[in-house]
This record gives sequence, structure tokens and C-alpha cells, in this order.
Amino acid sequence: MLTAPAAGPPGAEVETSGMKQVRDAPIHGEKRLVVVMEDDRAVRELLCELLVATGFQIKGCGSGSEGLRAVKEAQPSAVILDLHMPGMDGVEVLDLLAKDESTSSVPVVVVSSYASDRSLWSRGQVKEVLQKPFDVGTLCRRVMEVANGRSR
Repeated sequence: MLTAPAAGPPGAEVETSGMKQVRDAPIHGEKRLVVVMEDDRAVRELLCELLVATGFQIKGCGSGSEGLRAVKEAQPSAVILDLHMPGMDGVEVLDLLAKDESTSSVPVVVVSSYASDRSLWSRGQVKEVLQKPFDVGTLCRRVMEVANGRSR
């Protein structure tokens, strides 16, 4: 079972439903926003708490369509994407992100139970593919690298 570290300094509020912002936190003097697209609420909350504790600003989204809107509006430093979601799945999200000039350069970290398909690496936006269950240290480190532009 995966457990999350404390969500940062006392008084930090964590809100992961919908597209609500969690908390601002600097990383190397700059704020980094990550959009988390995950339909499983418990996993989405865990991912958001982990990333807030790491120092990110987060928008948690429970569907692909909600996540696409968030990416277009916020222009995040990175996206965490589950592949298997109801309605618009993660592969469709990747296709739509790539086709839109305003979102085509946003790097994506795929975190999914269905992440064993290595063809995902051929998509330019995909900078990391992590299989669930994932190692929380690896996840946080890779998202930090991707959001700071240090990825493959």
C-alpha cells in the first residue's frame, strides 16, 4: 500500500476534487504547476498530496475532458496521466494534447496499471511511463525532473 507524506507546512490546504488549486509552493524560486488526471479519487488524492509535499502547485482532475480544459487554461509544467479512464481515456488525451498547438509541448508522465505498452514512448510528450503500483520516490523525482525540463 502506498502512503503519502504530510502535505507540507501547517495550515496547507489540500483540495483534490475537480480542478481546484491545492497550494502554491516554490521550486528553485519558481512555482511549478502539475495537472493530475486520474479517475480513481483515492489515487488522485495520493498523487496530489505527494506532489504538494514535494513543492508543486496542483490541479487534480477526475476525467480526461476535465484535465484537457485544465491544461489549456493553466499551461502547466507537467501532466500526470492515467491511461484507463471512463469516457475519454489517456491515449485519446495524449492525441488531443499533441494536436493542439497550445498544449503540444506540455510534458506528460504516464502513471497507469496499463503502462506496460512501450509504444507510449514514441509519443513526444511522454517523458516517463510508470506502472502502478509505483514507487513514490521515483514518481516525485521524475515529475520534478520533467517539470524542470530535465527529461529524455
